[in-house]
Amino acid sequence: MRNIVDRPARDTAAQLLRNFVSGKVSNDAFEDAQPTTHDLAIDAIWDTAWVFYDDSKEHRLIGKYRLPPDQRRACVRWILFLYSDHLYEWPTIYLPGIDPASRTQRNFLKRLFSMHQHLNEDQVMNFMSTGHYPVWPFLRVADYKKALAQPRLLSASAKPNLS
Repeated sequence: MRNIVDRPARDTAAQLLRNFVSGKVSNDAFEDAQPTTHDLAIDAIWDTAWVFYDDSKEHRLIGKYRLPPDQRRACVRWILFLYSDHLYEWPTIYLPGIDPASRTQRNFLKRLFSMHQHLNEDQVMNFMSTGHYPVWPFLRVADYKKALAQPRLLSASAKPNLS
């Protein structure tokens, strides 16, 4: 299947992720609203966001469920990617937004991955050698910096006419 940028689905996904991270919608509403698309970025982000909430009960990301600052920053980067027109170029891997090279270093993640999909060293090496992982889901630092410098929501076409 050819990868695409599905602009309407990405716009919807970005707004849903913003509402979810800010505590405006519940985990169940977030899961149920995932846009149906062939845009691989949306599936990769939704798959990864799953580790940020308890799927055994409905809740919002507030109070004891509020994301720590590092996870919130990651989600902001994912939202920035969704608002970009960059193709998602990473190989398919389970929970791509959780650093595959560090998954065995935390007990929670170790248990989580042992219950689901084990990644072998070749899969991890292939994934990590594809791009600059600290800017995931962007592939390249230059693409991330460009998106930061020209955010879609603040672009000239999105600015209101104040005259």
